Amino acid sequence: MDTELSVGRPLVGHDWAVAHLIDVATPDPGPAWSRLRHAYLLTGARHIGRSTLAGQLAGALLCREPTGTACGVCADCTSFAGGNHPDFLLVDPTTTDGEPDRDGGVLRAEQADAVLHFTVMKPFQSRFRVVLIRELQRATPAFANHLLKTFEEPPAAALLLATATNTSAILPTLVSRCQTLKLRPSSRDTLRTALQTRWGAEPERADLLSRLAQGRMGWAVLQLEDARMWQRRDRNRALATDLAASSIPERLARADALAVRSSPAQLQEQVDFWLWWWRDVWLIQHDLADGCVNVDCEDELESLAARVRATDVTAFLQRLERAIQQMRANVNGRLVMTSLMIHMPMAA
Repeated sequence: MDTELSVGRPLVGHDWAVAHLIDVATPDPGPAWSRLRHAYLLTGARHIGRSTLAGQLAGALLCREPTGTACGVCADCTSFAGGNHPDFLLVDPTTTDGEPDRDGGVLRAEQADAVLHFTVMKPFQSRFRVVLIRELQRATPAFANHLLKTFEEPPAAALLLATATNTSAILPTLVSRCQTLKLRPSSRDTLRTALQTRWGAEPERADLLSRLAQGRMGWAVLQLEDARMWQRRDRNRALATDLAASSIPERLARADALAVRSSPAQLQEQVDFWLWWWRDVWLIQHDLADGCVNVDCEDELESLAARVRATDVTAFLQRLERAIQQMRANVNGRLVMTSLMIHMPMAA
């Protein structure tokens, strides 16, 4: 769980968004920054680059040498990179104890009060006061209502940046006050090349990660650098294999156990894994194995594909797609998991 802004992290892909934000962050010959909107909302999957891109825009606007990108060496860039710039505020969802938690926390009314206080003050050393609110879809109604007027009529020197996985759970009035940039997945070739050239990944590992990441560069880098994520994937693989051969009562017991010990983000990760796992099974059943994602699990997938009915797999994939949408809309995780367990294909 990342609770700090990784200012120096390279951004891979999203060239159109980078070009647009460099343009709006470049001072005009006439009225300065006339193309700059007062609020930007960057949407897309977790680890696709939303925070990195927002951080680049914030750094460019706080820099003392405004050229559309941050110079990286001035006092403002140094303090921003160090996480202590007085004109920048990072707001993350928190637990009830006030600990940052982008996966299971929420944005609370007291955080909105802090944003209001921050934006009404004049900049200390830069031209702007910049706020970055991450995971806006996790805002409580109190948080959203507190900030509504600020999004509608912000102080002249205030710039509001926000990230979200999607806009369906955000107050529509807030969304309408932002310029929304929807980040799309990067290509498999882009990820594979970047993993090898920038992060030194072995070709075989880079190819596997480029398939698993589904266009999310940040996810691929985290997997490459964190052995615990590979361990979770191994557990997900083992669970998927076991469940296919389990009875309904055994599956329901697993569903209850998962719901009790897992956070919403962990349940989402589990369902995401099932989607791509069972998609690979479907591809093998239809002689399309070249498109598989889990290429290191060929034997397991072929064995499973031979023991389940193709019609059941097709129906389950459709159910998984609906389940992912339900979980993004904060539907009860236990109910979602129970339904999936009941309808998962049964291996012969």
